[in-house]
Amino acid sequence: MTERFDDSDMKIVGRREPRAEAGETLKFMEYTSREHFNGNFRKARALGANIVSAFSYTAAPEELVAFIKEHGVEPTPALIRQVRFLSVFSAQYAIENYLPSQLLSSVAIGELYDTLRLYSSDFYEDLAKSGAFSFYNMTLSSMTDLSEAVGRQFAALNGRPDDPALASLGRELHELNLKVFRKAINGYAFV
Repeated sequence: MTERFDDSDMKIVGRREPRAEAGETLKFMEYTSREHFNGNFRKARALGANIVSAFSYTAAPEELVAFIKEHGVEPTPALIRQVRFLSVFSAQYAIENYLPSQLLSSVAIGELYDTLRLYSSDFYEDLAKSGAFSFYNMTLSSMTDLSEAVGRQFAALNGRPDDPALASLGRELHELNLKVFRKAINGYAFV
């Protein structure tokens, strides 16, 4: 027969005090209620859904093709694919950095991907299978100018890492995307 040990004086490591946890939960509930009732959740979802139009095209818009050609680059299907990937990265970057909170950013990004999957499932699957985001995300920790780093990564993803025309195109596309997406975000007037 085994002996019974009295372990009533033992503490469980890592256990939080119930009051602290309840306080954090209450603050979060108040915050989410406030964001719901002031319309910010609705705005974040609408932003995420609407921003998809910037890269859900099946044929590249004429002005985009002209912009690419102005840089001395041929707008091949492979290049347009990378332009679209860069646009999604730029949209996510803008949402994460220009919305007033991480929670609203998460709502908008979730809606962006849900909408993209619904209306452009082939592109969504292609994006999900590509490694482009991993490479672009590595540029975020770059100590150099972010747009320059994104441009260099764009050139590398197009198979020509030392091509200054591709790097310039990638940099300018990212900067242009950020301006457009920031304007769109500001248009929603988050409170």
